[in-house]
Amino acid sequence: MTVSVGFSRRAFLGAGLLLPLGACDKNIFGPPRPPRVPERAERLFRLIQSTGTDNMLAPEALALMGVTNEGRYIPARQLVAEGNDGRYVVSLLTIRKVNEFMFNRRRGDLLMLHLSDIRFNRLQSVRYPRNGKPTVITDAAYADDDFEQQLTFWFDRIPGR
Repeated sequence: MTVSVGFSRRAFLGAGLLLPLGACDKNIFGPPRPPRVPERAERLFRLIQSTGTDNMLAPEALALMGVTNEGRYIPARQLVAEGNDGRYVVSLLTIRKVNEFMFNRRRGDLLMLHLSDIRFNRLQSVRYPRNGKPTVITDAAYADDDFEQQLTFWFDRIPGR
């Protein structure tokens, strides 16, 4: 009497076909996992919530970024700090039921505003002169550079780095 121990070819082939699915980042066997928020974003969010002040933002520049409140002022929670090269402000906006950051810096009579999502992806940038109208910054390299400088300024001030 001979006993054969082994796998059937069909079971082996089926396991080979399903194995790559286990390596996928997406969870195909259940509800999707919520994306993870970066730790710095969580700390900046908590810092603004705990020490920031409530303010209302003028709608002109934000309307160019796609953030509107039907023409009314936009509520925000803000932190303000003075830097060597101007005044820095970070705002937490929740107007669209989504948390977004708006970073701005004043250099003389010019405001540079950047809207970003909670993961610090720059969504839109606007230049706003004191005696003029806001305009969208079309030079992506210039906008990215200024946005990175503003992020660095605030990252240096987040406690618990």
